[in-house]
Amino acid sequence: MELKKRMLYLFAEKELAMKHINYMIDENIKKLSDKTLLAQTDLLALEHRKNSILLLRHLREIEVRRLFVDLGFTSMHKYCIQQLKFSEGETQRRLTSARLLTELPEIEEKIEAGSLSVTNLSKIQSFLKQEKAASHTLSKEEKLDLIEEMQNKSTREVEKELISLSHQPALLAEKFQGAKASMLLSEVGQDYQKFETHLSEEHQALLTEFKNLYAHELNGHGNGDVLVFLLEKAVQHKKKKMGLIDKTKPLLKKVKSANKSDATNAAPPPSAPKVNITPYRKYISVHTKKHIWQRAQSCCEHRDSASQKRCASKFALQIDHVQSLALGGSDEIPNLQLLCWAHNSRRAIKTFRQRH
Repeated sequence: MELKKRMLYLFAEKELAMKHINYMIDENIKKLSDKTLLAQTDLLALEHRKNSILLLRHLREIEVRRLFVDLGFTSMHKYCIQQLKFSEGETQRRLTSARLLTELPEIEEKIEAGSLSVTNLSKIQSFLKQEKAASHTLSKEEKLDLIEEMQNKSTREVEKELISLSHQPALLAEKFQGAKASMLLSEVGQDYQKFETHLSEEHQALLTEFKNLYAHELNGHGNGDVLVFLLEKAVQHKKKKMGLIDKTKPLLKKVKSANKSDATNAAPPPSAPKVNITPYRKYISVHTKKHIWQRAQSCCEHRDSASQKRCASKFALQIDHVQSLALGGSDEIPNLQLLCWAHNSRRAIKTFRQRH
């Protein structure tokens, strides 16, 4: 009881001291001349931008090393929210900006100069990711030209310009504005049809399970990405079943194979070297894969070395070798385990020091 009282007393003393410090700072600021106040504010803003860049570098390096896994987090997103206490919006902006800054270090000067904000940088990265998913990947030069165009513009202006350039404007607008996406699209003259539904707990669980199982195939993790993926697969399956798929492609393949056959029958030139093609490694059999998934109960099998607590994540699961093939491991069942993407990539980094 006495210890508790003592701790409360010390806490109260600390609170009073902090209030006094803040009061003195406020009083000192009030005494500054107009010129000094403006100069100090400029300096603080510059330091803030420098610290922002430094933070982005640290975040990217933590992600590259997958260090969040060692702290018990299954993603950088969870690490930023639970460990660093960032909001959802801050997490999204900083992580996307950190990834783009790593790819294009040339833009660092623009951030430090204040002509490009972290918020706008994250918008540009979302656009680039969406374009890549739509098979319209931009080259490094095109990315730098785009960033040049987005300098010294408000976030609203950047959003409008990116949507007008996008091959998937509706999906991009939803990422930018969510429920207000239709308003943003109408401002740039884009037609947009809103799709909304309410899912029961059972169907929400089904949606989550789908995202976990198809994480490696989806272009994104949003509900819109899932809908587009399912629509494309369903339409393709139905058209194939009804014989509506373009039949010119198989014919072209047959022509190529026929030409290849003719070439095979022809006598090879005397100087043609003989090539012995041998597979690098065998594929794990379907039977073995099923056994591993059933044994793991469709959950990550990683256990923390200290607490022995199992991860049990179901997101983006991958079959991993306990002892790598490169280090003499085998494809036998005892040497195989099911890991989530985060733990599997962290193991690879710790084993081979690979940086992705």
